[in-house]
Amino acid sequence: MIRSILRGFLYLGILVGLFFLIRNALSEDERLEWFGSIYNNPYLVMLVFVGSEILFGIIPPEIFMLWSFETGWIGPYFFSVGILSIISYAAGYLNYNVGRLIKHNSGFLKSRNKFVRKYVNLFTKYGGFLVIVASVSPLPFSAIALLSGAGGLDRSTYIKYSLLRIVRYFAYAYILWLVQR
Repeated sequence: MIRSILRGFLYLGILVGLFFLIRNALSEDERLEWFGSIYNNPYLVMLVFVGSEILFGIIPPEIFMLWSFETGWIGPYFFSVGILSIISYAAGYLNYNVGRLIKHNSGFLKSRNKFVRKYVNLFTKYGGFLVIVASVSPLPFSAIALLSGAGGLDRSTYIKYSLLRIVRYFAYAYILWLVQR
């Protein structure tokens, strides 16, 4: 868990470094030329965020936190982080329920896919503790939520452990806010 959290802070540091590099190396006009069509379309950004969170967190949520900080499209920074964290939590809960549905209907837990097998083995070894680690680290939260449902983790245990996802969002958002000031 400590290694995953440290890796998360490393990724956060790299992301903040890239953000500052782009911000300082390119003028505002150049940045808008490159990213403007996406950057200035809050509906598209939110659609990408929701899709990413449902599809196993393909894009790091810190990118959306930085977008929120820079644009203010959703509202004040910590309010928008709250919205993003609730969306992430809801995407995880959706995947948990999908996992419960496919538990008996497929060979998902017996998959030979390397990605699935890796996390099935972790879930078998650590159970609900893996939900805690995925909630606060760069492990794919939605994938772990899906495995939790398919693996039969109790709903109340999942709900309680995964609330740390919201705590993670605010902790990372606070760090980003401190760096941006």
